[in-house]
Amino acid sequence: MTYADLLPVGTVLAMCAASFGLGIIYGNLPYDYYTLWLPDREAIARSVAHYAIWANAPRRVHYILHGVMALGLLGCFIKMFKPHPDVKYFEWGTLGALMLAIMIYFTNLRIGVNSCVSGIWGDVDEITGINVMAASQFMMAVVLFGVLVLQGGLYYAQWYENKIQREFYEAERAAAAAAAAPAVEIETEVVEEVSGSTGSKKSKSGLAKKRA
Repeated sequence: MTYADLLPVGTVLAMCAASFGLGIIYGNLPYDYYTLWLPDREAIARSVAHYAIWANAPRRVHYILHGVMALGLLGCFIKMFKPHPDVKYFEWGTLGALMLAIMIYFTNLRIGVNSCVSGIWGDVDEITGINVMAASQFMMAVVLFGVLVLQGGLYYAQWYENKIQREFYEAERAAAAAAAAPAVEIETEVVEEVSGSTGSKKSKSGLAKKRA
């Protein structure tokens, strides 16, 4: 297996990690929507209860999320090992966006989830803390969607470039075949003429022998 064979694997890992994160954010949206745009005390209480359940989930649940993050980073590192000069900024942008989403998760969302259990929100109150968590997930959604746009755009650009190259080479082969066709016809005509002249000479020599 060559390095080029691993590049699609890196793309799949990065895009799957981003999609997984967007799925989690979408699962929290029914709670975050009310805390951000239709806030009331009941909505805040529902959000706190929801994130408290998340915080108290078995460790394996959190390990799955962290493992997906690691796989996404692994995919980025695979693609950045020997990046093509024309696409290296796409790869750096993907890694930067994914790292930004992970940092937001650990600094805002993860701490906020633990605060929902302990009730200790630091310098802010509970409502502000829940709103910060919701806003953080909105920022994460934008960043993770950016990962999909970058990798999707890179895939389309490479596909389009390969398509243009394939059409160019096919046109070159067709032009070469068209240019070679007249030469073959001329060569065939010359061979036929030579064969005809040789045959006529033989027939004349045969007649001369008979007369003699």
